[in-house]
Amino acid sequence: MHAEDANFTFVHFTDTHIMAGITYTSDFGWQVDTQKTLERVIRAINALDPAPDFAIIGGDLTSPDLIDRSRRPTPEEYEPSYQVLHETLQLLNCPVHMLMGNHDDRIAFHRVMQHEVPSPDFPHYFSFNHHGYHFIGLDTLEPGKHGGYVDAQQLDWLRDDLHAHQGEPTLAFMHHHPWPVEIEWLDTQNLRNGDDVVGLLRDHGGVRWMICGHVHLDKEIERDGLTQLTSPSTCFQTSKVSQARKTYAGPPGFRVVRVKGRELSTQVLYLHADRNDEL
Repeated sequence: MHAEDANFTFVHFTDTHIMAGITYTSDFGWQVDTQKTLERVIRAINALDPAPDFAIIGGDLTSPDLIDRSRRPTPEEYEPSYQVLHETLQLLNCPVHMLMGNHDDRIAFHRVMQHEVPSPDFPHYFSFNHHGYHFIGLDTLEPGKHGGYVDAQQLDWLRDDLHAHQGEPTLAFMHHHPWPVEIEWLDTQNLRNGDDVVGLLRDHGGVRWMICGHVHLDKEIERDGLTQLTSPSTCFQTSKVSQARKTYAGPPGFRVVRVKGRELSTQVLYLHADRNDEL
């Protein structure tokens, strides 16, 4: 199929922060059950009309490291959270593609998802085509760091992948944001070699959007025909006005993208609680 004939929807949700068996208590005092908020988002996605063809999860899939910040959990300690994620995603009525975020653990992720990789901690990046469009998922996880990085091997892969799909309308996904979101504490945690990544994307000529997670807020930035979108979290959000770190529970959110021919449109949906809902 050519891009001119494309007519489909997909969703981007991110920062699910699954912690097996734990209701997360933040240092601001609020609490959230991240599995329940993900289930709410999945129910909302399943109810969309038209139904999405696929979903992309933008990283920070699990976060047992938030429970005890004094040490880094082992891959074995991460595995129960990935198992909960895997089981919860069975509720989703469409295929799903997942990215790595700074709170993730590649070894545990590959084990639970039963990926065959060259080494247990091999970066998880990928690309695929859908109805005339090309989609790229990058792995920006730099173990032990809040910010992100794309290593030389992955940059070479990205260059080759873009060259192989020259002229195709393309969307790129990554956890960390290459461009500042103009919130000081978050912009110390961006993609530190973002200029290298953006340079390759611009050279391709057909990349329209970069869609990111990490920041737990909805923001759009456009520069010379290339747009960076960030999506809200499925569990807790970041203040859009405070330059110092400030987060709050809910409302869960996700992004819907509509593709019709070469036209793209997007909408962010938030699930506000009512008397029968929990955040």
